[in-house]
Amino acid sequence: MPGIVGRVACVVLLVSALGGCTATLGPRPEAPPAASFFPLTANSRWEYVVSRRAGGDRFEFIATVQQHDFIAEDGQACRVVDERYTDVAGGTRFPVLYCAKGGFLHRVMSLEYRGEVLEDNGLRSGELKFLPTDPAKTATWEGWTNAYRLPDGSGFEVRQFHARVFESQTIEVPAGAFENCMRVDTTAMHAATGPDGKAVGPGVVFYYADWYAPGVGLVKTEQRDASAVVLATIELVRFAIGPETRTHEAPLP
Repeated sequence: MPGIVGRVACVVLLVSALGGCTATLGPRPEAPPAASFFPLTANSRWEYVVSRRAGGDRFEFIATVQQHDFIAEDGQACRVVDERYTDVAGGTRFPVLYCAKGGFLHRVMSLEYRGEVLEDNGLRSGELKFLPTDPAKTATWEGWTNAYRLPDGSGFEVRQFHARVFESQTIEVPAGAFENCMRVDTTAMHAATGPDGKAVGPGVVFYYADWYAPGVGLVKTEQRDASAVVLATIELVRFAIGPETRTHEAPLP
């Protein structure tokens, strides 16, 4: 879910830690009741409206937690979240793995469905240190996203500097009003890289603010440029986590 707007995102280090990127989907015990800022309870579903170019470009983004984990060759289980976008024809599912390791959630985005098996598509895309597993203990951290890596070693990556703040104000989006949110402010430095791993050409910097509501997850994202102009927003329209469902009567675009 997360940081969806404008973000290019199995990272080689993460793939190695998982012991490989080919595995079948197997049953797992039901997740405990959602009580964090990023719940991943099975069958949970979030529907967002993404708005870009001052509202001139709008589409729907849907994320659904699957009932099964991705089981890596070393036995580690990662949650599978399927993403769908209404601006992509055919209802294509884009699986994202969320793997907890070393006090952080990491995201793997270089997998695709082949039947009911998830296999590596070769792009090596993923994000290290997406969110801390215990945000109360981690106020700042540095992450790294690999958008893709070609056989010659060249690619595109993003260095991310995060700062966590607990909000005092209410955050209002189409799905409702949310209190006690956690805001994550991110400076994202985008750059192409050469075969030696060094930056090639000028880089681009974007700034993000992501608001997470306790027991709900991501409720709002803003992307800004260096002049503080809002380039894109994501807002939660409806969601269902376990037995709880909230809806908004306004239709999605």
